Amino acid sequence: MSDLKDLQKIAKKFIDDRDWRQFQTLKDLSMNAAVESAELMEIFLWKDRKFEDSIMNHEDKKTESKIKNEVSDILFSCLAIADQMDFDLEEAYRNKMDELNRRYDVNEVRGKITKIGSPDHGGT
Repeated sequence: MSDLKDLQKIAKKFIDDRDWRQFQTLKDLSMNAAVESAELMEIFLWKDRKFEDSIMNHEDKKTESKIKNEVSDILFSCLAIADQMDFDLEEAYRNKMDELNRRYDVNEVRGKITKIGSPDHGGT
């Protein structure tokens, strides 16, 4: 099994082999992540709970495959941003989870829908 550093190397090699780094600006990579996220959301747009249940029960293989592809596209953008900025994505993720664990105490939020803004920018 690969860790995030291995996946980041795969994304870096893919970009470098095609000489695409010149096009891989942070702006464009962030926009690509948003576009791919929108494509993931589009799969579920105007669908009912039965549709989601069919995916969760592995009954709709075609849609399940589309979801896997879109999530992978989003991950590629994240890996490429981390590579471009030369930071450890796993470390950043662990730091973020530590922050969320502090903000969303299990005993206070368990079973509740709640949003607590972060001190630095008001979101998660």
